Amino acid sequence: MDKKILIITADNLGLSKEQIDYPDIEILKFPVVVNDKEYRESNEYTAQWLNEKYVKGELIDIVEKNKDKYDLIIHVVMSSVMSAASLAIAKNVKEMYENTIPIINIDSRQTMSGVGNVLLGVIDIIKKTTNTDEIVKLSQQVVQNTFSYYAVPDLMYLYKGGRIGKAKALMGSVLRITPILGILGDDKDGQVVPLGKGRTFKQVNSQIIELIKAKMAEKSATVIKRLSIAESGADKDAFSDFEERLKTLPCDHFIKGKIDLVGAVYTGPKSYTAVITI
Repeated sequence: MDKKILIITADNLGLSKEQIDYPDIEILKFPVVVNDKEYRESNEYTAQWLNEKYVKGELIDIVEKNKDKYDLIIHVVMSSVMSAASLAIAKNVKEMYENTIPIINIDSRQTMSGVGNVLLGVIDIIKKTTNTDEIVKLSQQVVQNTFSYYAVPDLMYLYKGGRIGKAKALMGSVLRITPILGILGDDKDGQVVPLGKGRTFKQVNSQIIELIKAKMAEKSATVIKRLSIAESGADKDAFSDFEERLKTLPCDHFIKGKIDLVGAVYTGPKSYTAVITI
């Protein structure tokens, strides 16, 4: 008998809910303000405090209300490198319910639109099989074949978010360049890595296209399974040029998504991204 499967993920997907073709999904909203109060690090409000509060909060509420309705829960989590706490919380909840309902935690090794691509890949899988081992195996293949490319005019936002070093942030500001950053599914470290830079959006866009073509050639892929783009207040001409160039690539599924609130905090204004799954 086919399993009834619930998917849980968070709202940094680079997608609207309408772009997700799966009815049984719950989307967590990442906490920034809790009960109308802004919390800052102190002896009382530590990372451990937030983890415990979150575990006892929305995620457990979702599992608790659905544990008798479903045979399996799949939790697609943002990169454990970007947010170790997210995966730690997911693991804690899995252990809490191990005798109640099976939960599969999938570390997307991505953030923003990359998480969205992995999520859609997982949905493709469970439409074909409900075998737990197959879901885990095929999901890891999706993760390893998902690659994100970011044009980030101001690296200071990533620096303030603890994602890159200060020297790199200052370099981008002083030289007035637009860095190209990547999160590559086949990178064992899962870090944000520098891939290039340009002084004009046309230079940046051309480089990203060439990076995608090079990755396709490396993986012997003639067609991209899924290509997602999104922007955070990007220059209209820059993003329009980016979109039109990307549409020339062979692709089965092209998505124009959105950068959510949390993602906009990370990458700052005028940033844009392309994510491919091959």
